[in-house]
Amino acid sequence: MPRNTGGISPCSVGNSNVNIASMQVGRKIVRGDAVMVLSIDDPLPDGILTEITKVPGIRDAYTVTLAEST
Repeated sequence: MPRNTGGISPCSVGNSNVNIASMQVGRKIVRGDAVMVLSIDDPLPDGILTEITKVPGIRDAYTVTLAEST
């Protein structure tokens, strides 16, 4: 049975005083693996990404920094 862990990683980020600007969730098939993308206003504080990856049901977590276009 799949576990609902969707609220755990946003709470971890929110508890660290990082503002979540947007959140997108999606999957390819019904009951399939899901992906969550958070857009945040500030870089994650040290240790938060490690904390998120320890949550049961979360397989991977990455940070991506996009450069501003010129």
